Amino acid sequence: MASPQRSTSQFVPFILVSLVTLVFMIWAMRRCNENDSDYAMIEEQATREDYLERRDSILRDSIRKLQAAQALATPAESLLSDAEQEALAREAALLRARTQPLPGDSVNVVPGRTPRQIVVQKETTLYSTIDGLNVRVQPRLGAAVIGRLSLYEPVTFMNETTDSLYQIDLGEITPTAPWVKIRMSNGQQGWVYGAGVDYYKYKLEGVLN
Repeated sequence: MASPQRSTSQFVPFILVSLVTLVFMIWAMRRCNENDSDYAMIEEQATREDYLERRDSILRDSIRKLQAAQALATPAESLLSDAEQEALAREAALLRARTQPLPGDSVNVVPGRTPRQIVVQKETTLYSTIDGLNVRVQPRLGAAVIGRLSLYEPVTFMNETTDSLYQIDLGEITPTAPWVKIRMSNGQQGWVYGAGVDYYKYKLEGVLN
């Protein structure tokens, strides 16, 4: 009767060892799978970071090339607003000097100088673009008005403008321009707002008189 009990008791340690081994193997396999997943995630993250870094580098290079191309192809004034570009263009045109006499210019020969040394009295004609444009004694609003120009009335530009630009509300528009010194047909000299005169005859739209 004791022999069957001993044979059965001999299998118990074997079964326990087998169960422990099986549990350990399952745990080890899971750990390996987790490590493999971690390694795969780390590798994928590193690959993604490398891709993003290369993409950002390409984008930065493209932006630099685009900015360089724009700097070469576009004048600096394009960075300004339309009103500022218009004001700068107007002031540059008003300050532009002619090196050769044109029809209508009076030329004086200075005594004692050779005929090549000629002084050209530059007289540029401007036209009023505003009907009733005020001519003032000083380049500022509130200064005394000495005359009013009708639309397209010609005046002589005296080659003098203010150093600063001014924004003046003219109704529906608020241009930016300097004050310009002019001479009227009656010989009086005064100042007009630069947006109200131009080299060409046209009516400045948006002005409410």
